[in-house]
Amino acid sequence: MSKAHPPKAGGRAEDPLVTVVMCVYNAGKYFRPSLLSIINQTYRNLDILIVDDGSSDGCFSSVQDLLVDERVRVIHQANSGKPVAINRALDRIRGEFYAIQDADDISYPTRIEKQVRALLNSPHLAAVFCGNELIINERFMAPVFSPKSESDCQSEIRAFQMPALDPTGMFRMSLVGDIRFEPSLMVAETCDYIWRVGEVHPMIVLGECLYAYRILPNSLSRRAPTWRKQFEVDVFRRACERRGLRFEQGCADAMCGYRGSNNSLLDNNIAAHFIKSVLDWRRSNRRLSALKTGWQCACLHPADPHYYKALVYALISPSVASRLRRDFLATPLETTK
Repeated sequence: MSKAHPPKAGGRAEDPLVTVVMCVYNAGKYFRPSLLSIINQTYRNLDILIVDDGSSDGCFSSVQDLLVDERVRVIHQANSGKPVAINRALDRIRGEFYAIQDADDISYPTRIEKQVRALLNSPHLAAVFCGNELIINERFMAPVFSPKSESDCQSEIRAFQMPALDPTGMFRMSLVGDIRFEPSLMVAETCDYIWRVGEVHPMIVLGECLYAYRILPNSLSRRAPTWRKQFEVDVFRRACERRGLRFEQGCADAMCGYRGSNNSLLDNNIAAHFIKSVLDWRRSNRRLSALKTGWQCACLHPADPHYYKALVYALISPSVASRLRRDFLATPLETTK
């Protein structure tokens, strides 16, 4: 993509244009702070492309003053689902790079700046992700922030795992511009997309928490775990076919199932994220923070032993934790909305 676009609202002429894609469907009160978190980025040369996927809750009325920003574009369409909405955005991207922003999440001020810097420093990379924390009941908790190299990401994708949370990604259009989201996937569509990108191009994860992911208890995918699983299995089947591997239903059931409790099935195994956060704190010699994170996980479901695993990791030695970790590996499709 060309760098010829003029800088926007204070951007420097040498800064490449970045398109930030926001697909919005009934984001309610969360839409405004989410959009503000992009508008207020330290990186200024932005093209903010919002696709209104048939919202009916009036959420756009809360951001009318923000839409006058010259960097913002809005596309309205009848409700068609996120894959269709984001594909429509991909057909209209102006930037050299594009980033994803879920309409109820928060990007921290330096997120775009740091991801752009990483892509400029390594022109062969197709994508750069970052760490994230969770927003649960308006409380920010459980940051993950370990860096992952190209080989780390490649190994996880080969193992049908996600290197990072999907909306933390920034992508290089010259390498991924012809790849689109699968319209038939109503769940796990971003996992499918990232696997397809990672199967042919290198990517990394920055070792910094730059994104906050909001957990909504009334999410459609959480209300219907059986419905969700059929799409996750389809994503796994598609990956097997691309990689020349034999698809087996039993293997798919194990890959897309959760080895915890009924609560973990309903919340897409959020406890796995807390375990990762605890391990990151321990590696940073922040044991008190690890204990706090483990306790926050236990408080989600105090009567469910599955949610005490993060606290156990906070209490035991790192060497023992490393040996136990392989028994509690996170599902590759965890915490998707």
